[in-house]
Amino acid sequence: MIHFSFVASDSIKPEFLNDLEARVGLQETVALESFDELVILLKLFGTCIKSVDLPDIDDVENSWVLSQRIRHFEDSEFDIFYQEWLKQTGRDNNMDEYGQLLHLNSFGVTLNQANHKVVLQEAI
Repeated sequence: MIHFSFVASDSIKPEFLNDLEARVGLQETVALESFDELVILLKLFGTCIKSVDLPDIDDVENSWVLSQRIRHFEDSEFDIFYQEWLKQTGRDNNMDEYGQLLHLNSFGVTLNQANHKVVLQEAI
């Protein structure tokens, strides 16, 4: 599994992005099988990544900035989004899968309020 952390940040300076304590309430992490799944997820959320590599971030293989706000799904819309996610990725329908995407959807409100919407591929 690859861990992708979505970070709501007012700064893309390495000093902030390397400070895990400062990021605690400003990030949500999802576990995906591949970069391709990340692209699908972002497309379903109505956004995509810019090809931006942020240098000097500890324990990160790749980093990107989202090109625009992510869509926030209301409860009735979320199940439709989730079923489409399962269809496009072939992932298992289970509580862990549902929960991580539900948390990301909720975190989208915080993410959209930030000056920078950063995605970090963690080096685990």
